Amino acid sequence: MKIGLFYGTTSAATEEVATLIQTNMANCDVELFDIYKEPLDKINDYENIIIGCPTWDIGLLQEDWRTKFDELENIDFTNKRVAYFGCGDQHVYSGTFLDALGTLEEKITNKGGTTIGLWPVDSYSFDFSLAQKDNNFVGLGIDNDNEPELTEDRVAEWCKQIELEFA
Repeated sequence: MKIGLFYGTTSAATEEVATLIQTNMANCDVELFDIYKEPLDKINDYENIIIGCPTWDIGLLQEDWRTKFDELENIDFTNKRVAYFGCGDQHVYSGTFLDALGTLEEKITNKGGTTIGLWPVDSYSFDFSLAQKDNNFVGLGIDNDNEPELTEDRVAEWCKQIELEFA
């Protein structure tokens, strides 16, 4: 199965998670795209997509996603399955934890994308998130600031889940 993983990274944390996802999805052909270096229109080449974006400051998209956000208007996400993951700090930014995922997911869903890879919120401690829908996040939440010991297991479990949902 061919999957395009598109991520933005500033401190390399999201890039590290992207690489971990690629490693955990050994049964799939996951191609990584750093959106700082690659055009977003490469999304058009994939039906199965993973989007990675950390949340910066108080609920902001990572800089590369901010500069390319309007380009999402030119992409038709109809018949595309999209999984999301993001890094954030659930304690310092408790009121905006993973907001970037919610912002991207809303935009892409409005462009016809189908969200997969919902992730339960119950093991996190935060006040509010634009990425929360009912008892799930719209994608995998990573908090390497407070819970780095959980990252590898969360990624491995989520990868098994999305492989089934992509199939």
